[in-house]
Amino acid sequence: MEALLLIIVVALAWFWYVGSRAREQAVQVARRACERHGQQLLDETVLLERLRPRRGRDGRVRLRREYSFEFSDEGAWRHRGTLVIFGGRLVELQLALPSGTVYDSH
Repeated sequence: MEALLLIIVVALAWFWYVGSRAREQAVQVARRACERHGQQLLDETVLLERLRPRRGRDGRVRLRREYSFEFSDEGAWRHRGTLVIFGGRLVELQLALPSGTVYDSH
C-alpha cells in the first residue's frame, strides 16, 4: 500500500513539473510572438484552456496543451491570442491583431 502511494505521489509530482515547464514555454512563446508583432503580452501569463492526450505521427501518445493569453498594442484594448503545444513543441499560434488575425502553424 505504501509503495502504491509513493508511486502516485511521484506521478503527480512529475505531472506538475512537466506542466509547469510547458506553461513557462508557453509564456516565452507568447511573449516572443507579441514582441515580433509590436504587441505587449499582458499580465505576463497564459491560461491553460484544454489538456488532452493525442497520438503523434509516430503513434506515441503525448499531451496537447492549448493556452490562451491577452495582449495589447497600447494598453487600452485587450486582444486574444492562442497557442498549442504538443509533445513539448509549439504547433500552432494565433494572434487576433487589430489589423487582422495572424496564424502560424509549425
